[in-house]
Amino acid sequence: MNKISLDFETYSECDIKSAGAWAYAKDASTKVLCMAYAEGDEDPKLWLPNQPIPNFLQKPNDYEIHAWNSFFEWVIWTHVLKLPAPPISQWYDTASLASAMALPRSLGGCGYVLGMPDDQIKSKRGYYLISKLSKPNKLNGDRRLLAEMYDYCMQDVVTERAISKKLYTLNETERQIWELDQKINIRGIHVDKPKLKKAIKIYRKAQDILIDKLKKITDLENPNSQKQFLGWLLNRGVLVDNIQKATLKEILGEPDRYGVHEAIKLKLSLAKTAPKKYISIKDRITKGNSLHGNIMYHGASTGRWASTGVNLQNIARPTIDPELCIDLIEKNDVGAFEKADVDVMEALSSAIRGMLIPRENKKFIVGDYASIEARALAWLAGQEDKLDIFRTHGKIYEHSASKIFRKPIDDITKEERFLGKIAELACGYGGGAGAFNLMARNYGVDIPRTQAEKMKQEWRNTNKKITLFWQGIEQSAKQAIEINEVTSFRNIKFRLKNRFLWCLLPSGRRLAYYSPFLEPKTVLGYKIQPNLHDPEQTVIFNNIEYKSKQEFLEEARQLGAEPFMFQTSNICFFGNDSKTRKWCKQSTYGGKLVENITQAVARDIMAESMLELEKEGYNIVLTVHDEIISEVQDGSIKRFKTIMENAPKWAKTLPITVEAYEAQRYRK
Repeated sequence: MNKISLDFETYSECDIKSAGAWAYAKDASTKVLCMAYAEGDEDPKLWLPNQPIPNFLQKPNDYEIHAWNSFFEWVIWTHVLKLPAPPISQWYDTASLASAMALPRSLGGCGYVLGMPDDQIKSKRGYYLISKLSKPNKLNGDRRLLAEMYDYCMQDVVTERAISKKLYTLNETERQIWELDQKINIRGIHVDKPKLKKAIKIYRKAQDILIDKLKKITDLENPNSQKQFLGWLLNRGVLVDNIQKATLKEILGEPDRYGVHEAIKLKLSLAKTAPKKYISIKDRITKGNSLHGNIMYHGASTGRWASTGVNLQNIARPTIDPELCIDLIEKNDVGAFEKADVDVMEALSSAIRGMLIPRENKKFIVGDYASIEARALAWLAGQEDKLDIFRTHGKIYEHSASKIFRKPIDDITKEERFLGKIAELACGYGGGAGAFNLMARNYGVDIPRTQAEKMKQEWRNTNKKITLFWQGIEQSAKQAIEINEVTSFRNIKFRLKNRFLWCLLPSGRRLAYYSPFLEPKTVLGYKIQPNLHDPEQTVIFNNIEYKSKQEFLEEARQLGAEPFMFQTSNICFFGNDSKTRKWCKQSTYGGKLVENITQAVARDIMAESMLELEKEGYNIVLTVHDEIISEVQDGSIKRFKTIMENAPKWAKTLPITVEAYEAQRYRK
């Protein structure tokens, strides 16, 4: 089959950033400025809308279509040119291949990282040309700029094709998963537009009311101003240096000596970002009241999906009964919330999931993997006592607490169960006392550092297989980098090849770490007694961050502890920072590598289940973390659950449990 590399440049009065590719392509003002294409290794050609249609556009089934972010090319081909496009099985997305190798998802960024020569690099003029020619602008008719745009479009084809030759293809299973991802994005998920409109109206009215109330209380011209509100707090005697959510909640936890609690509650309500999703959804839905193109294949380095546009991967969990919230929205009156004694912003946040509904005469069947990461971690490490818990009663938090406090599981108190939960969530990937305390604080509890350290150590003592797994994985990865040979620990393999450290997963998929190296590191720590249950046993504090060696020695002296230090190394590589999204040097260690591996395994289990569900007619419309949302006319929830709980051949001994429901609205 012939290969075509393809790139469209377009014009529209629609803003693609807020509307998304699907709504953008459906907008009446959107048109093609030009199309660049190249068959095989031939020089790229340019097509303009007033020219005869190229052969591959007339006979698309004879060609493989390769593009960077191919979903955009597909929607332009289908909805702007209004021509039959090749089936999804004939499309190849170079951006997805790059992402699967942990490379930048931008064409220019990927070319830069791979060190492409100047004649194969993306033109830096692109952003300027797009701003002048792809959006409503006085210069739209400038012929000089149009000529530059044509060259830019052809250069993108050259760059995409050159990059594609440096990338690995997806294995057969991953190729099927990518194709399913595209089908889900094309299928879309339906939205309750009438209620969406009412929710937006209520949100805007509620904003005005909250601002008016804040103005009356604070006498501020703009209480939404961070600077003004901080100044107001300082003038009232509240000595804080910021008005972040955590800071304001901390003030609310204290007696209201300065008369600021009412204003802070209003401020926190006004600051809720979740209700803004209603507007984002409205901007992206089509005339058919559907949201398309929302999930991104291999959106995270572990292979998990991410959201594009509306972040449906990060919807606030309902704190108020969603059905009540939906009923209050239907009343289309802000006052109805007050009468029901319900915070309007909290209610709007709790109702977002309910805006997603099945199409007429259909229903949702939703399945959610229960504690899939914890199960996968125990399975990978061979922690059989934990696997037995998952195979039986499933009370993993109580089990953890019983081991830490050395008492029967039936005697565990509510408080001890909570600490067992914190231990499971904080310690599974090598987290120390700091992670333990941070997790506890997220639940409103502050645990003294020494107690947190001791409980961490107890968790590690009772989860030795998992602790050994961190260590074994780290040493295996380091060895692969040092000796440039295949290394392994349990069922995980590492190999250094072509500037990548490859991590081979049980599923056959690989995680990638680009340009890895080992960087020397000094570990500081100290020993302190006693252990919770054994005074003879020491507890080791290590990997603690200090401003200086002197600070570390002083803390050890004050505690009467024995300090120590030793030389080791960090595993370093280059990748996209998860927070800044910038390409930079990063470091990792055993616990973090295990976290990546565990999340990847959980993702692979879900992905393969998605393929099986599709084969049996459960049309998937969305995936959120460990949830699969399908839309069917008829369908057995029992069969749906059975498919999801059927572990893949490569993980047959992993116990899987799924919580499932059917409904006319998406909920949690």
